[in-house]
Amino acid sequence: MIIGYNRNLYIGSLVFLIIIYTVGVIGLNTEFKNEIAVLTPYTLVLSAIALLLNHREWNRYFVIFVAFAAILGYLIELIGIESKLIFGTYSYGKTLGYKLYGVPIVMGLNWFLMVYSCGMVANLFRFGVFIKSIVGAFLMVILDLSLEPVAVNLDFWTWENGIIPIQNYIAWFIVAFVLLIYFHKLELKKMNRIAVGLFIIQYIFFFILSYTL
Repeated sequence: MIIGYNRNLYIGSLVFLIIIYTVGVIGLNTEFKNEIAVLTPYTLVLSAIALLLNHREWNRYFVIFVAFAAILGYLIELIGIESKLIFGTYSYGKTLGYKLYGVPIVMGLNWFLMVYSCGMVANLFRFGVFIKSIVGAFLMVILDLSLEPVAVNLDFWTWENGIIPIQNYIAWFIVAFVLLIYFHKLELKKMNRIAVGLFIIQYIFFFILSYTL
């Protein structure tokens, strides 16, 4: 089912995302930092809703991709904290909410959000599937570079000895690349302006916080 472009929905979604992330930046730099930080899972859910509402083509391939990206993302995180061999030695704090076997369930949703958004940005370029997937994976790593110091500061997760290992970024790239190959091979219309907007908003959000917190 292909859904036509809805300008009012797009503008409304974009304004909404700008507002909640702006409130987040301001709130996290006040004395209410901890109270604002615990709202992160809800922000991710609202971001996902905005993305899905603006997705242009719904079919079984897309539904399977959403489920696959979220489940694989969660399982990779689970294997990661148990084995310490994927991202390095780390553990999750309390900020991201309810955990299942030590991993916040919202992490699966976060993997979908980031892969989908980076995939939509990469799709703006007229490259083949392989190059688009490389570009999208690099965008994921660039976003993570700003995200990591913020995540540690807000107790999303902590690293052994407070050091973020290089293997974390390598693993991010590899997992993202695999998911993006799948995404770009999907038979569906890959047009979602909100996904591009969310990537920009999140990058600015984490970039600012990495210097102000």
